[in-house]
Amino acid sequence: MVSPLHKHFRAVTRKSFERYGFAYAEILGHWREIAGDDIAEFSAPERIRWPRRDANDKGDGRRKLGGTLVIRVTDGRAVELQHQTAKIIDRVNTYYGYQAITGIKLVHGPLPEQDKPAPARPELDPEKEADLAMSVAQIDDQHLRGALVRLGRGALRKAKADRAS
Repeated sequence: MVSPLHKHFRAVTRKSFERYGFAYAEILGHWREIAGDDIAEFSAPERIRWPRRDANDKGDGRRKLGGTLVIRVTDGRAVELQHQTAKIIDRVNTYYGYQAITGIKLVHGPLPEQDKPAPARPELDPEKEADLAMSVAQIDDQHLRGALVRLGRGALRKAKADRAS
């Protein structure tokens, strides 16, 4: 049985999130849900700056409350977002159930590449699609059959692209 990738996400990113904190991981993974579609369209969380520890800190590993959320904003939308900072802080803190964020800093620039839609893949011609379906038709396991069809499509597209270049 194939396990979805999101189930392994935390294990793979554990080191990074140990450094930056659990709150950072949650904001990255749920930004659209936390901020709302209207805000997420032109912004993305970059990091959380936590307050520095003072000399009296016992060093028990717990972070102080009240970090500053750094948000990347597309050019021309920062003023609009600046007027909504109280709303964003409230949404983030409501999501966590405690005062995780007390401030927001906006930085201008393009959003990360993963926010852009992937380019459309060229379709295979019907004859190649039929040949591919016939070559895996005898496989009983539907998950394996589907995976092999996807693999075959990818290989045939690559071969077509290689021939074209």
